[in-house]
Amino acid sequence: MHFSKKDIFAIPNILTYVRILLVPVFVVVYMNAQSLSGHIWSIVIVAISALTDIVDGIIARKCNMITDWGKIIDPIADKAMQFAMLFCVVYKYHWILLLIVIYAVKEVVSLIFSGFLFSKGKHIAGAMWCGKICTVILYGVMLALIAFPKIDPHVVTILIGFSAAFMLLAFFVYMTAYLQLYKEYKKEQREDKKEE
Repeated sequence: MHFSKKDIFAIPNILTYVRILLVPVFVVVYMNAQSLSGHIWSIVIVAISALTDIVDGIIARKCNMITDWGKIIDPIADKAMQFAMLFCVVYKYHWILLLIVIYAVKEVVSLIFSGFLFSKGKHIAGAMWCGKICTVILYGVMLALIAFPKIDPHVVTILIGFSAAFMLLAFFVYMTAYLQLYKEYKKEQREDKKEE
C-alpha cells in the first residue's frame, strides 16, 4: 500500500470526504426532523451521498485515479452512512435491530477474513454482484422508512425481512468466496513446502 499527497487530494477521494462529512449532517437533520420537510432534507442528504459515491467511482475509473487510499476510505464512507441510517431509524422501527445485528456480523466477519487474506496476498477483486444488490435494497428500504414516517407496520416488517434476506445472501456469497481464497492460499502453502 502506498499513500502519496497526490492520492490523498485526488478528486474521487475529496468526494469521499464529502460523503463522510454528510454522515453527521444526516444524523442531526433526521433526529431533529419534526415535519415532512425534515424528512425530505434527510432524503436529500442521503441522495447527495449516493450521487457523490457514483461520481467518485466514475471519475476514478475514467481518469485513472484509483488509489490505495481510495480503496480504504470509499467503503468506510459507504458503511458509515449505512450504519447511520440503520441506527437513526431503529428508534422508530425496532425491528431494524435485526438488520443492525446481521449487518454488523456480516461486516465484522468480512473485515476479519478480508484482512487476513489480504495480508497473504489474496483478495476479492472489487464488489460482488450480491453486495451491490444488497446495498441498493438497503438504501431503498431506509429511504422508504425515512420518507414515509407513518408507513404501515406490516409493510415495514416486509421491507425489513426483504432487506435481511438479501443481507444474508450477500454474507453467504462473500463467505463462499473468502473460503475459496483461503483454500487457494493453503494449497499454495502446501506446494511451497513440497518444493522445499
